[in-house]
Amino acid sequence: MREKMLQGKNRNPGVSAGKTAREKIVLEEIPINQRQKREVLQNIARVAEEKKYAYCPSFWDIFRGQLKYISRFCLGGQLLCLFLTVLLLGYFQWKEESVFTYLGTASAASSAMGIFLMMELNRSSAIGMMELEQTCYLNWKQVWCVKMILFGCLDILLLTVMVAVIAGNTSCGMFRVLVYLLVPFLLSNAVQLLVFTMLRGRKGEYLQAGAAAMCGMVSLIPLSSPKWYAKAYFGLWLFALAAAAACLIREISLVYRKMEEGEMVCWD
Repeated sequence: MREKMLQGKNRNPGVSAGKTAREKIVLEEIPINQRQKREVLQNIARVAEEKKYAYCPSFWDIFRGQLKYISRFCLGGQLLCLFLTVLLLGYFQWKEESVFTYLGTASAASSAMGIFLMMELNRSSAIGMMELEQTCYLNWKQVWCVKMILFGCLDILLLTVMVAVIAGNTSCGMFRVLVYLLVPFLLSNAVQLLVFTMLRGRKGEYLQAGAAAMCGMVSLIPLSSPKWYAKAYFGLWLFALAAAAACLIREISLVYRKMEEGEMVCWD
């Protein structure tokens, strides 16, 4: 009798209480509408597919978004030069000027065409603007690309107008006139890019303007001897065009390499 009482005292009261609690907990089965469940899951999948995890803007969206970073002074100056050049060519056409007047004026204008683009690029790289854009997570390579495309289109438009007017009022063909104007244009841009890569700041801007003026004066040298525009010397113009194009391509490649390597950022 005593042993039975001891065995009853040694039993664990917590185990028996837990068993009783588990026996009393009964989970009610909730009815699920399979059709509604399927519709909800389909709506969730559709919303997940429509959600854009990575925004990939188009070229036009990038171009339109970066236009606000372009200086109105440089863009207005480029448009003003375009308007004045067209007006001056119309005046020459009205006065029936000689071919050398057309070529001299157009050569000087071709040499000065890239000055506003260089001023705009210099403005972006001076006074810590490049570092600021990099800090604000702006893709300054896209900004520069938009600037080059915009100003390049305006330059091409001006070149097209000058070539069409000169070829229509002189005995030179369109191809010859195009070569005569492309030589000073490419040479001037190559020299200005060279100055741009060598210097950074407001001083570089003045030197770029001086380089454009120097190239403009050099482009007027063939006017001292009309024979330079004869067909016999056209091969020399083609050689000069190839050399100027090679120099410009080299300078553009150098600028792009410095942008890729980050050499142009945080450099005083």
